[in-house]
Amino acid sequence: MLRPFDESDDPRIVAIRANEIVGRGTCTAIDECYSDQELLDRLNEDDIETPEQAVRWAIEDEGLWLEKGTNQRWGEDDDPQITRYDEFNKQVREYYED
Repeated sequence: MLRPFDESDDPRIVAIRANEIVGRGTCTAIDECYSDQELLDRLNEDDIETPEQAVRWAIEDEGLWLEKGTNQRWGEDDDPQITRYDEFNKQVREYYED
């Protein structure tokens, strides 16, 4: 007997959830704030078709989320928003170098 389709079966969702930068356990907005269905809806709205495109989209979306946070801070150079944004960008650079 076939089981019904579940959003988590979509290869794009599987790729995002498995990604080391935005996937499960990363404490990112993608990980913590989006359900699989919400991710699927956003991917479909943005015409994201492949798992590779989905991961790139998720990383970009997380980067925008963090960048937005840098505009809503106290203004000190050591604000946690700046630190997290810098750490994330370093992770992204290293990820794409591989």
